Amino acid sequence: MSSAPRNAKAQRIRFGLRFKIILGLTLFNILGTALFAYSHYWNERNNIIEGVELKLAAAARALPDMLPEGYLDRAVAPDSISTAEYQAVMEKLSRYVDDVGLIYLYSYAYVDGRFHTTTSNGTPQERATGSFAAYWEPYEEDLLSEAWNTNSARYGETNDQWGHVYFLFKPAVTAAGTRYVIGADIAIAQLYAKLEDSLRRSILIGFLSFFVVFVFSFWIGTKVSRNIIRLSDYTQELAAADFKPVADLPLKQTINQIQQQSRDEISQLAGSFIAMEERLNDYLDELTETTATKERLRNELKIAGDIQLSMLPQAFKAVAPASARALVDVHATVKPAKEAGGDLYDFFFIDEDHLVIAVGDVSDKGMPAALFMTVTATVLRARASKDYIHRPEEVVRRVNEILVAQNSMCQFVTLFFGILNVRTGVLLFADGGHNHPYRRAAGGPAEMLSFAGGVALGIMGGVEYEQHRLQLQPGDTLYLYSDGVTEAVAVDESFYGEARLEAELNAIPADASAEFYVDQTLSSVFRFSEGHAQADDITILALRYFGGSA
Repeated sequence: MSSAPRNAKAQRIRFGLRFKIILGLTLFNILGTALFAYSHYWNERNNIIEGVELKLAAAARALPDMLPEGYLDRAVAPDSISTAEYQAVMEKLSRYVDDVGLIYLYSYAYVDGRFHTTTSNGTPQERATGSFAAYWEPYEEDLLSEAWNTNSARYGETNDQWGHVYFLFKPAVTAAGTRYVIGADIAIAQLYAKLEDSLRRSILIGFLSFFVVFVFSFWIGTKVSRNIIRLSDYTQELAAADFKPVADLPLKQTINQIQQQSRDEISQLAGSFIAMEERLNDYLDELTETTATKERLRNELKIAGDIQLSMLPQAFKAVAPASARALVDVHATVKPAKEAGGDLYDFFFIDEDHLVIAVGDVSDKGMPAALFMTVTATVLRARASKDYIHRPEEVVRRVNEILVAQNSMCQFVTLFFGILNVRTGVLLFADGGHNHPYRRAAGGPAEMLSFAGGVALGIMGGVEYEQHRLQLQPGDTLYLYSDGVTEAVAVDESFYGEARLEAELNAIPADASAEFYVDQTLSSVFRFSEGHAQADDITILALRYFGGSA
């Protein structure tokens, strides 16, 4: 009997079965790879845009601290700011913008139905040619008007005479009540470059994943079809032997092994296909290792956050000398927006009479901010010694110099630092661009402290900070907080705001404990923002002063 028909049939079977298996796995491969690459790119895209928006928000937050005293309150008319003062502000903003990688940082006043430029930096080319935005130069943009009218931040993209940029417009108000809008721009090309890099990475990962799975599919297809092909070859051998029982046929031992595994070839084929499908699913699961890795990192960040919080003082009685516990009470809390946060608070005694209190806010969230916060808190404790009991401004200055020298990530921290004589009630403090605290006299309304704020720490060296003095009376309450309180967002995108905080403080019984002040206002913030993800770290510190002897 001729072997040509047998060989032709075997080849057809080999090709057909293996081809169908490989084709099926390849289709699964294409679908899975496409879904993974799309998911990977979309997640990276969202993270990139979020990072850019956080960078713009940090710059907007920093702008007021870089301006001269009362500048924004004076910048309300065409001739209220001199050319020299505007030029000095522009140079300062330009240095900051160059350092943090932005294009523009500026502010507008709204007068007579139009927006007018009150501060702006200039690019190196603009400064060289004198083509930078002039003081009181008008500007029109729909989202600028929308931000002003809704009193809420707006992000967007524009391409005008100043270039193609991604911007932030953030309404703000000075302590004196002057409304203005802060703007910050980043080059759209910079954003697009990051997105393009992310797209290329996603395509490369997808291609490599497809290639690996294709090779795996080819191997599986060949292996699974082998037994059926061997069965076919065996039947050909049996036919060549005229179906006589020949014990020494070449494939006899192999077929016996197949028979031991399964008595039904169709069942065996189905089982093999199911095994392949399971293996393929397992492999596709491996392709989602990025997601699993992200979850592991999240857990690790949670642990890091717990360690970070454990470094902060928890109970005032645990750190207060027995002689001071009847004179003052302190309670504080921090609620990070992510697993680890950038807010900090601290309270400790330098000696039996002098209590240090501090609240700070790092310009970011997550692990980088947490690390910068830890460094800040550690350095602050190290510098707050008996030598500077009466010079809190010097402590802040020294801490700033250390942070500037070690600030490779271009981060900064706002800080309120004070030293209270628990016997006399005299609080000496210095401010590094932090939210002004509230003082509530015994039985009276809460009032925000008025003083000239300083520059946030970590931005630049050589900054001198001013000392301020506050005389606390028995029954007074001092309330410190980070902007995560007033900038908490409700589902309607409105902010909690200072007015709501002040009303909440006034509603608290005058003889309430420091812990009650913290818990009550924190609960109020969470009720307000219920249904909206926490956008920023929240830190609150309350101090009740009961009086001592001079």
